[in-house]
Amino acid sequence: IATTTLFTFACLAYQGQALSPPSQKRANNNGDISRRSAIGIALSGLIGASQTSQQFKVVDPAYAADDVQAAAGDPRSNLLRAIQQKKPQAEVIQAIDKLVPFNPAKQNPSTWKEDLDGEWKLIWSANDENFSPLLRLPKPFKPDSYQYFGKPASIEVGEGRVAQGLTNGIFGNSQLWLSSGIEPISPSENPFILEIEPPFRLQLGGRPGTGKPKKTLVEAGNDADFRKVNARSTEAQQAGKNIYEQVYVEQKGKGSLRISKITDGDPVIVGAILIHEKL
Repeated sequence: IATTTLFTFACLAYQGQALSPPSQKRANNNGDISRRSAIGIALSGLIGASQTSQQFKVVDPAYAADDVQAAAGDPRSNLLRAIQQKKPQAEVIQAIDKLVPFNPAKQNPSTWKEDLDGEWKLIWSANDENFSPLLRLPKPFKPDSYQYFGKPASIEVGEGRVAQGLTNGIFGNSQLWLSSGIEPISPSENPFILEIEPPFRLQLGGRPGTGKPKKTLVEAGNDADFRKVNARSTEAQQAGKNIYEQVYVEQKGKGSLRISKITDGDPVIVGAILIHEKL
């Protein structure tokens, strides 16, 4: 991990990307970054990886008002409050554990594709200390992290795929796309336990809907090859596919919360907990 960290920052220092605010970088290169820097930035992370967004905003009151758990002191409100107030990780995880038993998706798992469809912004994460160090940078350098399922993902990276996007911060107006295949392990029993599948693609382009062409930086046909490029250990390269369990999924469209955990696969990311808000 230390080697990966040094490699990442060496790439940045070589390109001069982390030495000036984003506004100055855009003036120099119109918001684009080099292939070498992009690889250094992203290859120590994987789908869904990021730190807590400093720009987190509690969901619209109109959404919360019609939620059966919207009253002050309920598990959902307590979780949002803990995130907004930047409570210690242990307190947020405790709030998560109290909310997960109320998972609305348990009542109607057959709608899992519709429930996941859309653009999601990461608002909090835990147990991800070994992800890309650039995702732990302070603002204004730290990028924002998004996930794309269903229609947005199909448009941008292809049918049957899921994508993570990193933008803003050191990326300026560009967006780094990391995409993969995705399938439920058991669609009939629990379609919210997802297996991340090859091929893996790392691309540099623009934000969704801009039409900016994507330049492929890395493509790998299996987990071992991608982890090798990602500077993972031999143990990690030999590990099974990454399993991504959605333990709490709200079904009300914009403002919905989704809590997920990486339960198996690359040992560097197993145990990570991610909370996203639907845009």
